[in-house]
Amino acid sequence: MTAILYEQPIEVLVVLVTVVFVGLYWVGCVALRPLFRVLVRSQGGDNEIVGSVLAAFGVLYGLLMSLIAVAAYQNLNDVESQVEGEASSLLSLFRVASDYPDPLKGELQSEIRNYCQFIIQEEWPIMRSGKHPRGTQRRLEPIFRRLIALEHETVRDEVIQNLAVEHFDDLADFGRRRRFAAEGAIPTAMWYVVFLGTLINFGLMWSFDMRFISQLFLGGMLAFFLGALILLIAVLERPYRSLEFGVSPEAFELVHEVMLQDSQMYSTLDTEDEEP
Repeated sequence: MTAILYEQPIEVLVVLVTVVFVGLYWVGCVALRPLFRVLVRSQGGDNEIVGSVLAAFGVLYGLLMSLIAVAAYQNLNDVESQVEGEASSLLSLFRVASDYPDPLKGELQSEIRNYCQFIIQEEWPIMRSGKHPRGTQRRLEPIFRRLIALEHETVRDEVIQNLAVEHFDDLADFGRRRRFAAEGAIPTAMWYVVFLGTLINFGLMWSFDMRFISQLFLGGMLAFFLGALILLIAVLERPYRSLEFGVSPEAFELVHEVMLQDSQMYSTLDTEDEEP
């Protein structure tokens, strides 16, 4: 069910949130507001009491929601940085491999391009479903074996191999963090607190003594804002799942295009060198 929601455009989600949260509040106004008014009714000044409680609760609830929203946004930014770092390391490794001798250079660059394509076509759909991709190590092993297969005939060969291994280590590290982030999410207990706080907000609003139309209008605005805030957190907390706000494989797609262009350029240069 949640997977279907993540695939919807933001306009559809906004409409859905409005219907659910504002609709729930309005139904409560009709069904529960009389009960809440009886529970808080006093000789006078009950609106001031409810207002004071709502203000105090609003500070705590607002602080909680702000911290969660900031944490979710920061996590999304961190994942984006990891993806960009991994794509950059992959391209750097590909270009360092161009200094390897043939046929090792061609084999190594081919493995690197295949790994990039594997990330885009196979790993990303798995991460978008909220799961941790498995079996990546077997895709990296052929690359590493070819990296260390270079024989050191000169100091330059040793420098090139050390640089390539350094880029490979960065690539593997960024990749591990990217894949682990696929299962990252806000703890379920925290979501319980968020929705419980929303219901308490509704209950306090239902306790106010005001005209029914004013109750619907003012409470409806509050319900819409709370729903929009929860929607914001929901689309940010899962860095890969959201259709519009999730991290996309665009960085790897760009790197793959650059690799193909570089391969064509290297092939042209090699052909020119072979001509008498």
